[in-house]
Amino acid sequence: MKITREQAVILLSCAVAVSSIFMTLSLRNQIAAYQNQVESLLSSNQNFSVKIVELEQETAEYKGRIIALQNEVNRNEHIVSVWRTYRDQLEEALVENARLKGLLLERELDENFTSPTVRPRKETFLIGDTVTFMVESEAPLYGSYFNVWDQEGNLIWEGDPIGNWCEIGAYGVDARWVAPYIGQTAYLEPMILEEDMLLGEWTWSYRFGDIVHIEGTFTVEGPPEKIIPEMG
Repeated sequence: MKITREQAVILLSCAVAVSSIFMTLSLRNQIAAYQNQVESLLSSNQNFSVKIVELEQETAEYKGRIIALQNEVNRNEHIVSVWRTYRDQLEEALVENARLKGLLLERELDENFTSPTVRPRKETFLIGDTVTFMVESEAPLYGSYFNVWDQEGNLIWEGDPIGNWCEIGAYGVDARWVAPYIGQTAYLEPMILEEDMLLGEWTWSYRFGDIVHIEGTFTVEGPPEKIIPEMG
């Protein structure tokens, strides 16, 4: 069957039209896909914007909390500073009170005053022990204190004035006064032998003002060895 020229032109036009239709549909699909991508990106950007706003709000809230906490810290530091000032003033007053009481007592006793009996609580202290002394006197020597040096002559403790005394025995002539261990401190802390302190013979003195009533030595040794139980 022969196709005339007119029929060929018609068939070609139809093919072009069909191809155009398919191309149009394909383009529409691509455009729709691009539109979906654009909408997705816009939605993502909106989500990011929302998240950024939320984070900025949280950051502002945290900043507010930090400022409030810092203000509270500053107030507390001021309170602590004031408390330390009052504490230092109180300690100075107690020390001066103890010193004056001791001077008054020594003046009252005059020549009848005898030096107290003082000796270390034990002859040998171990690392970790608290250094204390047995002090017994015919009167409470307020303001007296201990100085302690290590074996190389380094001053380790300049003791606090002893302000606590306990009376023992019968009242009157036979009464004696002792300084409790708990009141024997240096820089308001117990005199504890730390691990890095030197071993050997240490020196101590018991003083009232510039008067050395008595002095002596004790030995410092290492910590006790740990006993490891035998495995049976």
